[in-house]
Amino acid sequence: MITGFRKSIRKQFLFIMLAMLFLLMMGAAAAYLIGEQLTEGYKEKRKAMNEKVQTVRFVESSFKNTVFSMRGYIAFENEKELQQAYDSSRDLQRAIREFEPLASSSREKKLFTELADFRRLYMNHVVPKATVFVKDGDHESIHQLWASGVTDSVNFLIKEIEAERAGLNESIDLQYQQFLEQTKKLNIFTAIYVVFVLVVTSGAVWVLFRRIGHPLQELTTAAEKLAAGHEVQIRQLKRRDELGVLSTAFVHMARTIQEREHDLTAHNEELVMQQEELERMLAETEKMKNRLLELDRLKSELVSTVSHELRTPLASILGFTELMMKRSLGEEKQKKYLTTIHQEALRLTNLVNDFLDLQRMESGAFICSFERVDPKLLIERVIEAVSHTAHHHHFQLVDERSQKWLNGDEERLIQVFTNLISNAVKFSPKGGMIAVHLENDAHNMIINVKDEGLGIPAAEIPHLFKKFHRIDNSDRRKIGGTGLGLAICKEIIEAHGGEIMISSEYGKGSVFSIVLPLPAEGQQADHKTEAN
Repeated sequence: MITGFRKSIRKQFLFIMLAMLFLLMMGAAAAYLIGEQLTEGYKEKRKAMNEKVQTVRFVESSFKNTVFSMRGYIAFENEKELQQAYDSSRDLQRAIREFEPLASSSREKKLFTELADFRRLYMNHVVPKATVFVKDGDHESIHQLWASGVTDSVNFLIKEIEAERAGLNESIDLQYQQFLEQTKKLNIFTAIYVVFVLVVTSGAVWVLFRRIGHPLQELTTAAEKLAAGHEVQIRQLKRRDELGVLSTAFVHMARTIQEREHDLTAHNEELVMQQEELERMLAETEKMKNRLLELDRLKSELVSTVSHELRTPLASILGFTELMMKRSLGEEKQKKYLTTIHQEALRLTNLVNDFLDLQRMESGAFICSFERVDPKLLIERVIEAVSHTAHHHHFQLVDERSQKWLNGDEERLIQVFTNLISNAVKFSPKGGMIAVHLENDAHNMIINVKDEGLGIPAAEIPHLFKKFHRIDNSDRRKIGGTGLGLAICKEIIEAHGGEIMISSEYGKGSVFSIVLPLPAEGQQADHKTEAN
């Protein structure tokens, strides 16, 4: 029989299914019985707790009715209230007797002992005295009687009864939570049991699969991998049946195919390496192309800017020079024309200097010579020079520094301050205050240049320090400029180890902030150094 069972896959499968069904039915029955026991136990505990809560509520209402009825009698001298107090006292006595067998904790027993003692004291001593005082109209004695501790005892007991009732309600909630937790544990145990049965059944099915189905599955998977071009390693089955013959033939075929595939793979890898090299060279060529396009764009911008910005001062110089050469002019006009020619020549010089500085930056020959300088003195010189042509502007210099000196290139810093203050004047066409504020912290000197001019749109601020960048709107077209000044300022400040920033509100002005490092403690600030 055992031999027939081992040879019959149908019998083995049927035995596994029946065993799984039996185990599941046993587990379900056990879970049902345990669940019924938990439910019945919870119902009994809940019933007992509800009975205790009802008794406590009866005690509470009887106690309060006794006290409040007596108070009503004292206040209104109503005999019905006095009778109600006696009736409520008897109800309280009965409620205490009913609760006595239900008290389970020392706290509950103590509480109801105190209630019984207080009821006897209250009804046997306090009430008779209060009745006599009421009939005699002796309100002072009544007040003294209540003030002797009766009121405090009443309030204390009321709070204790209410706390006991709240505690019982919490106990009911706790019992419910415990019931839910036990039910949850039962459900988890049931689920684990079901999983265990399924695992055991799956294990049995897996053993059956390995004996018959696994060799076939292994051959099928190997055939699919081989058809897809993957390398396979398959063991040859040591069997004499058709499955063993099929395994031997398949292993021989796979070895032959894989030997030929190795040669093809080596050749393909070589081709892939050549392709990757070509792709890398193509990417480098694309980068070089983009770099050349960018350089061409910058060159075009440079040519356009140079031709536009140099044309205006050259036209003015040529025009006024031609007038002076061809006409006889008075001394005043000659002086006026020469002044204009001088200003345009200075403007032309500044443009050429900007372009030279740009060329030095691009070639890496931008040099700063550091020495001990006081920025305030440099700013005063710049303001004095700029104020001669800024007739509608007011200048303010505020110095709140504790450290006066830093290491810097005097000429380069003057170039920065001149650019920022001139821009503040230039982009404040309606005039206003140009304020320069100096301060420092432990490590840096901070210089703020504030104007009340046109301001800068928020979208333009991230691009403001790029070369040749100019804001193209109707407010600024007439002002002109190369778009190099702020880029050069940024290079100079960064060469000093500092940082330049801007905050602006469009239409209300801008604040340019320069942060320069102070000399380290003990460092000589008066020697000259050079840095690229």
